[in-house]
Amino acid sequence: MLVRLACDPGRSMATRRELTEFLEEYYRGCGFPVSRHEDGTVRASGIGGVTWIGLAVVAQDLAEEGFEDRLVELSEQRMPQGALCPFELLPAEDCADELRGVLARLRLSERGHVEVYELAA
Repeated sequence: MLVRLACDPGRSMATRRELTEFLEEYYRGCGFPVSRHEDGTVRASGIGGVTWIGLAVVAQDLAEEGFEDRLVELSEQRMPQGALCPFELLPAEDCADELRGVLARLRLSERGHVEVYELAA
């Protein structure tokens, strides 16, 4: 039964929705205006014109063709001043370690503006 839940696309969508809502609440709690974008990201306008990009990640994402290219593309987004946008990923618990491995392989975790967060237990 646990394997079925982990592989159930409906469950992944619920988790993605929950994680995305958490990101929105987090950024709003910081006092930032928040918007959802068609690319599935949550964007927040922070102090000094900083644009924070948040992305909820579920296990299904890691299996999709083009997901790694999408991570690279999002990590290269720049603010109007030219600096890279902080890119924050919030993975479902069942794929956090695998996501960290992908970021390490792509060398995104070395860039300083790409972070993986976890929900507090």
